Amino acid sequence: MVRRALKSHRHFRLRHLVAGIGATVLAAAATTALAAPGASASSKSTSLNLSGVTITFADQFKEYQTILTAANALKGAAYTVNWQEFIDGPPIIAAETGGSVDLGDMAETPTIFAQAAGDPVKVVAATVSANPKVSPFDLVVPASSPIKKLSQLRGQAIAVQEGTVEQYVLIQILKRAGVPYSGVTIQNLSVVNASAAVSSGKVTAAVVSQPLTAIDLAGGKIRVLATAAGYTQTLGYRTASQSALDNPKEAAAIADFVQRFYKAEAIIKKDPEVAEAAYVKIFGVTLAEAKEAAATVQEQATPITPAIISYQQTEANTFLKLGLITKKLNVKGIFDLPLNKAIDAKAGLK
Repeated sequence: MVRRALKSHRHFRLRHLVAGIGATVLAAAATTALAAPGASASSKSTSLNLSGVTITFADQFKEYQTILTAANALKGAAYTVNWQEFIDGPPIIAAETGGSVDLGDMAETPTIFAQAAGDPVKVVAATVSANPKVSPFDLVVPASSPIKKLSQLRGQAIAVQEGTVEQYVLIQILKRAGVPYSGVTIQNLSVVNASAAVSSGKVTAAVVSQPLTAIDLAGGKIRVLATAAGYTQTLGYRTASQSALDNPKEAAAIADFVQRFYKAEAIIKKDPEVAEAAYVKIFGVTLAEAKEAAATVQEQATPITPAIISYQQTEANTFLKLGLITKKLNVKGIFDLPLNKAIDAKAGLK
């Protein structure tokens, strides 16, 4: 079960893996970082002494920690990175709100629920799928299931973790099939438990993600009923606590950390075999499984654009309409656009 849990984390947050591996070829980090104190930050950068600064990063199954440490990718950084372990975005939001974490990585959906709850966190950076024709998320059924069409899911039990992007994937897939969200019974399970439940036939269907899909398909346990490609976008957010952003030195360290991540992603995009090999080594999957999973989770750095904000607004409006959040949101407020602009300028993004 432990080994499966290591494999089963939400699409293994492969964007973490991508970031870390690519860092093996990063040059020594610049010692000049951005001075960007949260929402009041500007694109103007100032040299700060980050000696003695510590940021705590919300890692998942030691992916960033293992790879960045092995790659010595933080060499030259004046600040220190501490690591804490989590599964999925909602508990990371809770830790940022509580002050035990400064920076974390997740999809967009948890930030909608965070804003609805008034949690003091901000999105400071984003990634988008490098190939919108593929997605790491799938709606699957047991291999022996009589379900052949999405419309047959009406009245059935479906496993998905609420408050995550998998939930939004399910909403959109059901909508396209003419099945209301209220027309199915939701089993609120983590992606690990959802995968186990659908593989064993305890639920009719589940929304899972890579590399779970590849692993369970190889084992003959499931069948893919629909992939999220064409239904939802694949976004990755770096979120930071407001308390960290209000500290100029911590904000500068966060900006530097994100810039390293961006550079690593660009490198790994050019050499996906590096990611595949490390995927196999760290998580114990086969090369075939690693290739299938990695092919669906290639992301690239992007500024936080009006299109991203608009997409988030549409998603938030959907949750409101379904009664899953209780108030209308202006989602632009969850983004720290000045800091993002400063980070992107330093990273050369346009």
